[in-house]
Amino acid sequence: MEIKKAYFLFFLLFFLEGSVFVHGDTEDPGNNSATPASETITDENVSVADSPVNADTYTGILEINGDLFFTRQLSWDTAAYAVSYTLVLERKNENLSKFVEVLRKNTEQTNMEITVSPGEYRFQVISYNILGRVDAQSEWNSFVVHNPITLMQPVSGAALSNNPLSPLSVIWATELPLQNTRIIFSREPDPAKDPRAIVQHVAQGQTSIKLPPLGEGIWNWTVFGETSNGLTVSAAAPFWFTLISMPLLSSPQYIRPGSNDVITLNQLMTNRKITFEWEQVPEANAYIFSLFGYSDKQELLVSSSPSPENFFELTDLSILNMDNYSWQVEAVLVSRNGTIERRGVIQQQSFVVNIQRSDTLRTRNPGTTYGY
Repeated sequence: MEIKKAYFLFFLLFFLEGSVFVHGDTEDPGNNSATPASETITDENVSVADSPVNADTYTGILEINGDLFFTRQLSWDTAAYAVSYTLVLERKNENLSKFVEVLRKNTEQTNMEITVSPGEYRFQVISYNILGRVDAQSEWNSFVVHNPITLMQPVSGAALSNNPLSPLSVIWATELPLQNTRIIFSREPDPAKDPRAIVQHVAQGQTSIKLPPLGEGIWNWTVFGETSNGLTVSAAAPFWFTLISMPLLSSPQYIRPGSNDVITLNQLMTNRKITFEWEQVPEANAYIFSLFGYSDKQELLVSSSPSPENFFELTDLSILNMDNYSWQVEAVLVSRNGTIERRGVIQQQSFVVNIQRSDTLRTRNPGTTYGY
């Protein structure tokens, strides 16, 4: 019996434009399948429900050959002199940019369940009196049947750079309560073909996450979930975006020592240290200080770990055994786990240590000492 039902639905899908199935009363109220062109309607229109279709009106979901169809209920108020109604349903043809009739059905009820594929629809109700004549007709009322999962952000084709300290949002929408929802990021449009695809599970009802750390290049993303009856659903098609490297942070402005400054021994004897200071860089949260000395070639003397301070104090003056030096600071962006996620432009600044020598060093004659 179930096999016969499946074949029946398949043939309906093949023959009916817009893929529409109907449930409920199918009695023919007479020769009233359409309003006669010569008849003038003078009574008030039938009142159609303000929100004929929304997420709460889903009453079922059906999968045929991988396509999903949704059962929804359309309803209207009772017309005073009506004994039957005709529901006219039209679906928007995207190629023609106009609505095309996909269903015209008679009923004595004031509601009708329809099973339709995702798309944009509108419906109208015509009422008939006991004489089989047109009593009134409603205005057109539009509604949209969405795919169970709609990807929203980032959109396809977007070029993004992801700041690890304020990551971008990944957002989708759902038409049904879903369980076991998972977001998949993959290098392939079909995530099943990417063994390194990244899968993130989210709580029921959650429709956004922060973009995880991903490598540069093209990424595809999609969302899967399961309905209450165990049917697996997904977005109609994956979205893709390009993740580009973030631009280098600018080089900080150096404060001291200034370019080609000369530091004397008197200063070193007074301060017992050299303080290197620079301006902070927007978007940076740490800095790497380096000090170089020059003799025959450049030699790295000091290199710090990333630090949030915008100064460095050199207290080990014994390493200053050369005359010429340069220092540099790289502004960086460090993630919460300590990884450098964004580098900076590096510029060096020179200074000189004037190692002065005493003019003379004289000893004093202690004189003659007589001992016992």
